[in-house]
Amino acid sequence: MPLLPPVRSIRNRMIVLFIVATTTTLGAFATQRQWLLHQDLEQRFERTRGEVLDGLKQSLAAPTWALNVGNLRTRLESTLIHPEVTEACVFSPDREEVYAAVHRTTTATPAGPFCTASGHDVLAEVTLYPPDDIDPVRRSQPIGTAVVHFTRDTMQKTLRAAMIQGIIEVAVIDVALVLLLTFGLRMVFRPLEHLREALFELASSHGDHLDELSRLGRTEFDSVIDGFNSVLRRLRLIIAQRSEAELELMEKNRLLEALSKTDQLTGVFNRRHLDDALAGALARSRAEGIPFSIVLIDVDRFKSVNDTYGHQVGDRVLVEIADLIMAVKRPTDTLGRWGGEEFLLICADTALQDAVHFAHRLRNAVAAQDFAVIGRMTASLGVACVQQGDTIHGMIARADAALYRSKERGRNRVEFADDGVTTP
Repeated sequence: MPLLPPVRSIRNRMIVLFIVATTTTLGAFATQRQWLLHQDLEQRFERTRGEVLDGLKQSLAAPTWALNVGNLRTRLESTLIHPEVTEACVFSPDREEVYAAVHRTTTATPAGPFCTASGHDVLAEVTLYPPDDIDPVRRSQPIGTAVVHFTRDTMQKTLRAAMIQGIIEVAVIDVALVLLLTFGLRMVFRPLEHLREALFELASSHGDHLDELSRLGRTEFDSVIDGFNSVLRRLRLIIAQRSEAELELMEKNRLLEALSKTDQLTGVFNRRHLDDALAGALARSRAEGIPFSIVLIDVDRFKSVNDTYGHQVGDRVLVEIADLIMAVKRPTDTLGRWGGEEFLLICADTALQDAVHFAHRLRNAVAAQDFAVIGRMTASLGVACVQQGDTIHGMIARADAALYRSKERGRNRVEFADDGVTTP
């Protein structure tokens, strides 16, 4: 699985964070509103159900006692004014006979068996007794049962409509606010982009011909522009005063410094520079709380390459692997030769899970490479991520142990130190 490209632009980060914060806040309000609406509709549903049942208990006693079917149907039809009621019926005490029944018939809900429910529907019933003017002994015996079929379809439709409306409102507000934010950030970042272009031009071979920047009439940026122009004038003075011999000496010193950091065979950084880079990464992690990971890469069965083809071919394999890793790694990562056929990759701003995914990508790239003379080769990789109170020695030891497990378990594998992170 390839790594997603990190969002490194401050402007894009601000827009993404703003979208996340705004959507989360508006979504929370919409969810709260949806929940309150659901509670209100549920209370209305229960209140309607209670009112309908109480009304039927009072109004159906006399017509049921008299078996006045017409009056029963009239009383039952009055319940259909409530959209929550789909049908109502009165059964005999033994439920063998239907005295009267009414049904709300629509195209979507055709008529069917009386008083049946499914899904979120509710069947409620009330036992009917003789009217108050009947003999008290007889009034203790039921004369029928009224059953009412209630449905929550109307409530669900209202909730769905409210949810769709909430989503649309959040989307519209997000778009409007992002457009405003983008316009505002453009006013800030356009001068910075202009200054960045000037800095790149200053760093180029034609920097001594760069003109001074014009002021923008904005206090915050004009102070930076004044500083840039001051540095530009100073650089021009320094360049004018330096002789050709001094420039040549500086170039030689730069080359010597680069050579002191570079492995002579592969052209990547050497062990000395890797030690400095690890120390710097650990110090930054401690100060800023930013994670970083390391990947130890060991060429599988490299000794057999030297034994079979000779050390010159082995050296060529190391050069090809170094070039391959350099082509796959990110610009922010640091690659160096750790020793022999081992390479160390320092992955900046990378947690363990992302480092493991990236290590799989490296492993696949090595396995798919057709090396000169020997053909296909594989590599084993061990991954470790910085922990609280960690040391360089501790990280290297965990990565080396993971690499050893890769070798033990058959090579051409990626293993990682168990730092409490689960990766697929």
